Amino acid sequence: MRNRQGVLYNLSVLAVGQVVAQLANMAALVYLANYLGPSGFGIIQIGVALMSYALIAAEWGLMPLGIREVSRFSETKQVLNYAREQTGLLAIQALLVLTVGLLVLPRLPFYEHAPWVFLLYLATIIPQVYTQIWIAIGLERMTWVGTSRIVRSLTYAGLVVYALQHLDGTFEMSALLWIPILFGISMILSNLVVNIPVARWLGQFVHPRFPSWKEARRRWGETRSLGSNVLVLRVLFNIDIILLGMLAAPQVAGNYAAASRIMFLLVVAVEVLWAALLPRLSRLAKESRELFLCSFNLYFGVVCAVLLPTALGGFLLGPEFVELIYRGKFPDAGPVFQVLALSYSMLALATFLGNTLIAEDRQRRYFLPLIASSLTAIVGVSILVPDHLGLGASWAMAIAHGLLLLVLVILSRKNFARELGIALLGIAPALAALAILTQVLSAQHVLARIAIAGLSYLALAAWPMRQFRSRLRAPGNSV
Repeated sequence: MRNRQGVLYNLSVLAVGQVVAQLANMAALVYLANYLGPSGFGIIQIGVALMSYALIAAEWGLMPLGIREVSRFSETKQVLNYAREQTGLLAIQALLVLTVGLLVLPRLPFYEHAPWVFLLYLATIIPQVYTQIWIAIGLERMTWVGTSRIVRSLTYAGLVVYALQHLDGTFEMSALLWIPILFGISMILSNLVVNIPVARWLGQFVHPRFPSWKEARRRWGETRSLGSNVLVLRVLFNIDIILLGMLAAPQVAGNYAAASRIMFLLVVAVEVLWAALLPRLSRLAKESRELFLCSFNLYFGVVCAVLLPTALGGFLLGPEFVELIYRGKFPDAGPVFQVLALSYSMLALATFLGNTLIAEDRQRRYFLPLIASSLTAIVGVSILVPDHLGLGASWAMAIAHGLLLLVLVILSRKNFARELGIALLGIAPALAALAILTQVLSAQHVLARIAIAGLSYLALAAWPMRQFRSRLRAPGNSV
């Protein structure tokens, strides 16, 4: 039943799936931005942001709890019974959120711009009930996890790029209405990619069944902090889009989203990485503190080595990169991209550290930092947007993301190994070379500068990272 492949295999499978999915997502994002223009794109991104809150509220921590608990089961019957009961709880929560959403949505300021768009995005909580990717993750069946992500992204991108212009106006429905429908179709198809193999592994399809009241209370007790953490974390993901929709015109939100949705892919990548790490690190946290710390430092070091040059490169080349991919249609997005390159890189690192607390069953310590950072984001965006619009929102989010990262570093300080600090110092010359090359080659095409600076960074960072891995695993190291 359980896949016995190593974590490196799981990471490799998910990495391939993530690359394909991200390229497809990027294609759909750029196409929609150019096809709809700032105003229409802003409405869609507000709808996507609302959808994310609805999906999180309807799931309320049941999926990460399910991953953690399924990863510790040893019998197929245990997994099947648990999964059926978990699906029953998901169905109840979806019904509650759908009811609340239908009452609240009409009272929001931006609802009048496109009511049916927001209602259709709310409806995506229905197919989420049968999203069983969490079962596959818990069983470490990462090939199917990666395939499901690829199918969702490729299906959505394909429908958007090749079908949207033909559907626009069909049945007197505008493109804005077709976009959430196309997303729902891709969501259902990606569900089937996982649900059919899950039925084969467990002997039958997983249909909802309500657990005993005692068991339901236990699970809801566990998800109280998990769900709260994820929902509050979502504030740090996209409250800027929601507030821009309330405080500014849709085209302002569209220009901002053109920059923020690209950089947000960093956070998505870290979340996907954790799909491979969470089952293993959850077990290691229970079985071997030494192995847990070694794995944590190794993976966090690799994530830092990827995110630091991304943040620096995005800050230095942001305006030129945005102008290239949007062909100059979103002139206000360049400066926003520069700030968010730093901001979302900090959020991605913070997300990694926060998920580590979940793997250690210390998720309650994650909540207060999330609350403080989210309040900072809400207050900062509310104050800065009226005078500084999108750029003000980006700086408010950068401050909030930086605060969260700082607090989580302090909370995780006992987990860090001395070797990690040595490795980060070791890649400093590689980062300096990247910065110098992007400026020296200013006359070259932006893609050429990215390629040359990126390859130089990889060449200079490879040796200190190899040394880091060797020292970390050496007998008698500090972990």
